[in-house]
Amino acid sequence: MACALEDEFGDIIGKARRGSKLGLRQVASRAGVENAQLSQMENYTLKPTADQVYKIAEVLSLDGAKLLDIAMERWAPAPVQSGTDKLDVVTISAEVGGYPVNAYLLICKATNEAAVVDTAANPDIILKRITEIGVTPAKILLTHAHSDHADGLPELQKATGCPTYIHTNEPKPRSSQQLRTLNHGAELSVGELRVKTLDTPGHTQGGCSFYARSVVLVGDAIFAGSVGGPNISYADEITSVRDRLLSLPDAVRLFPGHGPSTTVAEEKAHNPFF
Repeated sequence: MACALEDEFGDIIGKARRGSKLGLRQVASRAGVENAQLSQMENYTLKPTADQVYKIAEVLSLDGAKLLDIAMERWAPAPVQSGTDKLDVVTISAEVGGYPVNAYLLICKATNEAAVVDTAANPDIILKRITEIGVTPAKILLTHAHSDHADGLPELQKATGCPTYIHTNEPKPRSSQQLRTLNHGAELSVGELRVKTLDTPGHTQGGCSFYARSVVLVGDAIFAGSVGGPNISYADEITSVRDRLLSLPDAVRLFPGHGPSTTVAEEKAHNPFF
């Protein structure tokens, strides 16, 4: 495979099962597998057979062929080119609780202005990267307020002096300034770039994504081959990703809060939730 996925087979079926409000025993019984086996699959200690994958997928309303490719480690998205003649996206990954989290710099090449998208709970590494590549931070954009994506915000605000934007419906993280709020369709400027806010709730109440030209910074709405945990609403998460992200042109690149970047085309072809 080209790169490791954020979610394995066990993560995917666990999210789908919990989102569907089904217990282990319910899914195991309907799929014709033992309860203990399903538990082991969700905990990565038992690899399923192809027949089991298809039966579990049917119970959970997942795409069986796509799920099988992930279960057998036969697919990962091809590396995504980050830049164009108009913009660049720089990925900044930091460890939070032993797991990597992505923050991004969305850069307007014409003006060298940048938006910091999420914090990866590590303002120091972001500030270091800003200095290394010599861009001018203009705004901080938060896809959602979970601690691994918003911790360290006050330090980042004080160091850059940038205003911070978050969705109106999202719980507000600790901040050193008054947060500015956005709704679906609201636009911001980063240099000469126009950045559009897309509502993508479900993982959180006011989760949103930021769309600029041919890229979307999606937070935890969607991962390569998976979705974020449906903490608020599974139905809202699936619907918002399908209608707001996977309806975009196939070549649009998606940059998630965890795991590798991907494209609309890759996810339409390989994400078992859709």
